[in-house]
Amino acid sequence: MIFSALKSAPKPVDTGKVRALLWAPDKKAAIQLASLMEKQGFPGFDTNSQNVVGVYASDVSSFAQSLGACLDLEQRREIKALIINGSMPKLDDFAQIQTVENLVHHHSTLWLADMLNDGRFKSLMQPIVEAEGHAVHGYEFLFRGMSKDGQIISPVDMFAAATDGLLSARLDSFARDSAVRTASYFDVQERLFINVLPRSVSVAQSAFTDTLDLIENAGVEPARVVFEIVESEAVNDIAELSDMINFCRSAGYRIALDDFGSGFNNLTMLIGLSPDYIKLDKSLISRVSTEPPIWNLVANMIDAAKQSGVLVIAEGVEDERTARLLRALGTDFIQGYLTGHPAERPL
Repeated sequence: MIFSALKSAPKPVDTGKVRALLWAPDKKAAIQLASLMEKQGFPGFDTNSQNVVGVYASDVSSFAQSLGACLDLEQRREIKALIINGSMPKLDDFAQIQTVENLVHHHSTLWLADMLNDGRFKSLMQPIVEAEGHAVHGYEFLFRGMSKDGQIISPVDMFAAATDGLLSARLDSFARDSAVRTASYFDVQERLFINVLPRSVSVAQSAFTDTLDLIENAGVEPARVVFEIVESEAVNDIAELSDMINFCRSAGYRIALDDFGSGFNNLTMLIGLSPDYIKLDKSLISRVSTEPPIWNLVANMIDAAKQSGVLVIAEGVEDERTARLLRALGTDFIQGYLTGHPAERPL
């Protein structure tokens, strides 16, 4: 079937394009796939096979991204793909047949590596203000990528693509260093809240110490730097996390537990890890004024933090009513659209 499909395949009408051959599990799936490719804007060619769909693509990366967006995981694992750069395949090309899932994963990391290598990224700053006095206490530095046409790429998309541990650590390292350079450029005198993935520190310890060297060379006092330990999922290895926190604290830096009430959902962590700050998860803050059980949960978290001498930052505060409730509960600082959007310059 493979060779019969290629034997009658015509030469590309545009030599600047690549050809893609997609093997569907059956005829019905192939018909649906051909229709889907046409809707995605990929012109097709006849393969003389019921199960093989042939399409032209301007480049492999954009084609892989389109496949990732329009096919579900099961389809990506079932459908096989072969990319041909020449007019006709060679025998060696057949060794390159792979699942669409592998093709998508490979090229999803390529665009991210290219973005980092090209320096297409920046750090935005969102103020963290005193709940009572409204003075700016510090800024959280938010990493943003940029596509080649200047469009913003969200951190969610970047870290979703960086499934490889080393690439994730590299992305985290670039984000930290970008934050330090941005703060230095604008001579930010308030506290710098810089996100850190615990697993990236354990994977690439030297990269983290490079960040500490960058902070020292920028003349920023360690006490003004708050490393936000980011973990959106439940933390499984508390000992490893504790080691990472102690490593930072021994160098004079402060620590914040991000997403508290989400990934850090066990109040015993508050005592065991002894952070300087906790940041209440925005998914809780958005519901605190409308759902009494959430209000009670947040109140208990703030009370536990106060008893442990930990400062509380409420994230995602968007209206004055929520801010009033949080002040009444004893929140120390608020962060959100109410007090400032992420911006390229400090207030």
